[in-house]
Amino acid sequence: MANQTPQSRTLWRRILGGTWYGFVCVLALGMGSISGWANFDPTLRAIILDQAGIRKVEPKTVFNSTEMTLLVLGCDEDRYYRGIKVLNDAARSDMMLIVKLDFENNRVGGVSIPRDLWVSHPGYRGHKINAYHAIGGPDLTKSVVENLLDVKIDRVLVLNYKAFQNMIDLVGGVSVYVGKKMDYDDNAGDLHIHLTPGRHTLSGVDAMGFIRFRKSDSDFSRIERQRDLMLSFKQSVMSQPAILPAVVKKATELFGGALQPDEVAALSSFMRKIGSDNVKMGTLPVFEGSGTNLNLDGALLQKSLEDHYLKPKQTFPPDIQASSNR
Repeated sequence: MANQTPQSRTLWRRILGGTWYGFVCVLALGMGSISGWANFDPTLRAIILDQAGIRKVEPKTVFNSTEMTLLVLGCDEDRYYRGIKVLNDAARSDMMLIVKLDFENNRVGGVSIPRDLWVSHPGYRGHKINAYHAIGGPDLTKSVVENLLDVKIDRVLVLNYKAFQNMIDLVGGVSVYVGKKMDYDDNAGDLHIHLTPGRHTLSGVDAMGFIRFRKSDSDFSRIERQRDLMLSFKQSVMSQPAILPAVVKKATELFGGALQPDEVAALSSFMRKIGSDNVKMGTLPVFEGSGTNLNLDGALLQKSLEDHYLKPKQTFPPDIQASSNR
């Protein structure tokens, strides 16, 4: 990489610039500037051509819409008796995140959905919301979330945890600060977390534990950890541009090939325009129910969705507004 021109280095840094959040944003990380790399991967080629101005990809054109709402799922790897694993399409959703990409106003909003949220859905008895993926896969989960929040979902992305771990290992691990002792074993989910307080360079397996740890923790803490880890991942990629083709290929695998090359390039272009002030992420408002269940706080739901760009603010006809002010 010593033969890069100043223009090439500038383009490379511009491609890597921007604000990233959570797993959705990982698709926009670590995209290179050396034109020869374009032959390695169609996704990388689409991103490079877009950044070079040769073939621009506009999100509104690629997705034929001014906005897009994603439901991102991370699934447990449950095991039957004697260790036979359940495939992702029949596993509990360990992580649920609904994200709104607003291409018109260049902003991103979203909320995480607690896995212990108790939800009744037409045709089914009540379950914790993470169980619906095990019952009916992404389609049923999409239907449940849409019915619960009255928000239309355009695309469901199921995270490939193994691809995520491989991405972390590709860059040699990520440096993060572990704020407290994390000690947890879930044999059914093949999840083993043993981290001590302090700064560590985490392998893919440990990074997975870092973002999935939930014992004696809150969803807010998990969101912050996810953000810290992805920012560190971005820095690791920036310092090793030679590995970018492999990282891009693995990033495509992360969502099981659910996004086409032009779509990934369009999202990369969009995310580079987003400043930190235009990213609002939170958690659904809930209160404690019976046992370990959580209940949705309906009184706060509308405001929470509005605050995180998921629904437009409620408006009233002028005559109603006038009468309310009398």
